[in-house]
Amino acid sequence: MSANTADTLLNHPRYQMALHHLQKGEWKSGLAQVEHLMVQFPLVPELRALRQDFKLRAKFDQDEVNDLAIERRHRLIKFVTRVGVVILVVALTFWGIQKYSTWLGEQLDLARQRVEHEIQMAQLNAKSRDSQAFLMAGRPGEAKALLDEIAATNPEFPGLQQSLAQAEAASSLETLYKEAMGLIYIDDWPTAKMILEDIVAQEPNYRDVSAQLANIEKQTLLSDIFAQAEENFQAEIWDMAVAGFESVRALHPEYRPEMVEERLFHSYVNAARTMLIDQADSLQTLKIAEGYFRKALALRPQNSDIKSERELARLYLKAQHDFNLGRWSDVITDLEVVYAEDPEYATGTARQTLYDAYVARGNSHMVSMEYDTALIDYQRAIALVEQDHQADLRMYEAQLEVAEALGAQSDYEAAVIHYKAAVEISDLKARALQQNNYTLAATLEEAESYARAANFSLAFERYRYAISITEKVQATIIHVVTSEDYLTLLACRYGSTVRAIVLANDIVDPNLIINGEELIIPVFP
Repeated sequence: MSANTADTLLNHPRYQMALHHLQKGEWKSGLAQVEHLMVQFPLVPELRALRQDFKLRAKFDQDEVNDLAIERRHRLIKFVTRVGVVILVVALTFWGIQKYSTWLGEQLDLARQRVEHEIQMAQLNAKSRDSQAFLMAGRPGEAKALLDEIAATNPEFPGLQQSLAQAEAASSLETLYKEAMGLIYIDDWPTAKMILEDIVAQEPNYRDVSAQLANIEKQTLLSDIFAQAEENFQAEIWDMAVAGFESVRALHPEYRPEMVEERLFHSYVNAARTMLIDQADSLQTLKIAEGYFRKALALRPQNSDIKSERELARLYLKAQHDFNLGRWSDVITDLEVVYAEDPEYATGTARQTLYDAYVARGNSHMVSMEYDTALIDYQRAIALVEQDHQADLRMYEAQLEVAEALGAQSDYEAAVIHYKAAVEISDLKARALQQNNYTLAATLEEAESYARAANFSLAFERYRYAISITEKVQATIIHVVTSEDYLTLLACRYGSTVRAIVLANDIVDPNLIINGEELIIPVFP
């Protein structure tokens, strides 16, 4: 019986009332309380023993009443007999003491022997009944002690040998049962099962043997599942280890609870970390990993490292969801936390998403003519790109956005600096000459000339016009969409930007990129 079951039984109001009746000798009332408890706790050996104790005590009380009645009858018989003898003696005295003295003595002896025999048989019958009650209560040792007393008094007592055989068999079964329970206690399931099956062969309905055999079958199954889970744990097959230990816990929460919990915690953590190493930019993988971290925290709520790892995964997933809904500020708030903790989180896709969110929010501010606020977002985007030396397309795009924001504020000198940076990054003059685009080349030359002459407003206009007539700064590649793809992932993987991909493919809804669809991905050559 588990500690929880024991506590529940001991604190149960009916159990307390039963003990109260036991102390007061109210056997029938106590038995009624125990019978109610047996419905709720059918397999608790202590409760069954208490029920048998009540029954036995009630039986003893009844037998005592019967024995007293028999004893009174015998006394009455003895008294009547003695009175009769006295009367007979008196009569014989008058009729002739000498003549009948021998006969009278014989009759007196016979009467005494008859009374003593009846008393002895009554006592032996009472002991026989008590021994049967002990056998029914599962107390063969006490039953045998009474039967031995009967045998010492009257070896020919009716049914004695049969009762002794029953007591011996019951004692043997009791010994086997206790041995099996001891083996179960030390988890020696196979040996305990053999002994219990032997008991069933002798007495199919003996105690709770059937329930114990069913429990052993369950424990054996648990043992097999646990062993396989442990094997997977040692082999670092974390997802299989998680599945195995979770099955053990679901089937039997009390089975090696401390070890199962410890193994589950480490399996959750290692499964999540392994997935993040192998597929750190997969949303599906991140969802599963976040779930593993959440389960690990349920076991160890105070583990700060796991809290941090789970929070990063949660924030990243939330940011991707918000990005698709155009909630740029929410994306930025969440991913700034992620980026500060790990700039390369999700193999750089967190940084890519944060960059695209800055640019997108800046564009929204530009539409609202909030040029100062837009400029701040564009400059943050540039600061992000500066940490990645292989992000030329992002830097080109961000420089142009900053130039536009500065131009909208009439800060043409600063705007020209950013335009020049964009032209240098894209090597636009050389491309114009390679493509025989003399108009573009001439326009860029004019812009540079105005800039050298410090005529920044005209330089700004010329640069802006040059960018507007640029056919293509980027090269392109074709990507076939898979079920794991999303736009910021593709932008990060190919060194592109979400805005460039959306414009190149006329994408209306960033959520609707279809598995198998071919996407044009703008890239720098």
